Amino acid sequence: MKQAIEKIIGNGKVIDRKEELEKFSSDYSLVISKKPDMAIKVHDADDVLNVMLRLNEDGIVVYPSSSKVHFYGGTIPRREKAVVMDLSGMDRIHEIDEVNHWVHIEPGVTWGQLQRVLETKGFRCVMPLLPHPNRSVLMDYLEREQPTLCKFEYSEMIASMWVVWGIGEKFTTGSASINTFGQKGCFADGVNPQGPGTIDFWRLLQGSQGTFGIVTKGICKIEFIPSISKTIFFPADTLGQLLSPLYEMGRKYIGFERFLVNKASLSAILGGTHLRASLPNWVIINVLSGLPIGRPEEMVGYQLDYIQNELRNRFPQLTIGEKLKGAPNGIEEKLPEMLRKPWPDERMYWKHGNKSNCHEVIFITTLNRTPEFVEAFKEIASEFDYPKEDIGIYIQPIEDMRACQMTFMLPYNPNDDQELGIIREINKKSIRKFINKGGYFNRIYEGVGEVVYSLPRVQSYVNYIRRVKGLFDPNWILSPGKLCF
Repeated sequence: MKQAIEKIIGNGKVIDRKEELEKFSSDYSLVISKKPDMAIKVHDADDVLNVMLRLNEDGIVVYPSSSKVHFYGGTIPRREKAVVMDLSGMDRIHEIDEVNHWVHIEPGVTWGQLQRVLETKGFRCVMPLLPHPNRSVLMDYLEREQPTLCKFEYSEMIASMWVVWGIGEKFTTGSASINTFGQKGCFADGVNPQGPGTIDFWRLLQGSQGTFGIVTKGICKIEFIPSISKTIFFPADTLGQLLSPLYEMGRKYIGFERFLVNKASLSAILGGTHLRASLPNWVIINVLSGLPIGRPEEMVGYQLDYIQNELRNRFPQLTIGEKLKGAPNGIEEKLPEMLRKPWPDERMYWKHGNKSNCHEVIFITTLNRTPEFVEAFKEIASEFDYPKEDIGIYIQPIEDMRACQMTFMLPYNPNDDQELGIIREINKKSIRKFINKGGYFNRIYEGVGEVVYSLPRVQSYVNYIRRVKGLFDPNWILSPGKLCF
């Protein structure tokens, strides 16, 4: 098989040495390690297409991989004699549309790479909270990572996509699907994700973890770098004290980056666990920004005036400050730039700073229900003697405050088998409990699928989506063992 693939994509593009395959066998997740038979390094969409056609002939299972670092087990083989398709070398930035604020990129383009290029032109990515610099931009969007920039999150961050379906056919989603796209006289710009026709094909790719097709290019949203920013902190002893003010600011569209963290998460972001004792239990961080178009000072001014007057009058017990007690000096000036960039490559990733690894339980709920989920999670952690003070919590409002993404972060030592076993049990029990309480898991990672897809109420959906899988990947060679496939 190695020789057959090398005839298609060239010599030296297939890795089969055991020591080189090691990096594809495990990641930071709880998924059991498994080494692929080989890894195929593709260079462009034609490589992807031709390799898929060849693998279909022999029914060889393939797992796509785009990022240089992985957290959720998405690329670890679940079957024997599988191969990994490594797309990290497809890292070209094809076009930056400075007029309409879109960028055309391949799946190997990382947050660090893209942000460095955009900054030279005065633009920024619309990114999740301090992503790893070596994560794929396209894949994080497809994995439903939520951006901190609430002002624009309601629109899709990724529009048209170029994909190779499992059956071995090229396809383009959205308004870029016209045959003459990019040619002279074609006015389609590819920024509408819907279509072609009345089918939202891009929905099949979001959250599918490479089970339907392999994305080879996408058009993603970018925004101006603000010319002026001001960080406002809202500390509190309890989570409940901050919910109504957060709802109000969301309804008024006050702030660009706007989210809520507990002291464990905030200390990890700001520099380490030694800060935890001096930080407040909970904090809303709201970054007011003015864009370099129009009147940036006035844009920040009216938002600040609302906070200092109307919001303060409505919630007189609310603490509002431009500095945060217990935080490093000057952090209020550094945070806006920090949140516009991925985590620095030279530093240990912020989620891993405590014990070198971190497991996350991620789901969607409504903001008003977050306190009961916090108490439920702490009860489960106590059952296994996991220290509650180590639990990081991050709450990101989405959908114009109609919902929020809630993330529980559990730092642990991956070399301690007992501690690893505790994390697995907490993960398993919390997923079941949160689903029973109405939590919505839209990211089907380790432990989630076996619960979600066994529920009686979703069996008709499972049957339907398996039929759809058969249309796009009839030989079922794309990423088997994930989701309900």
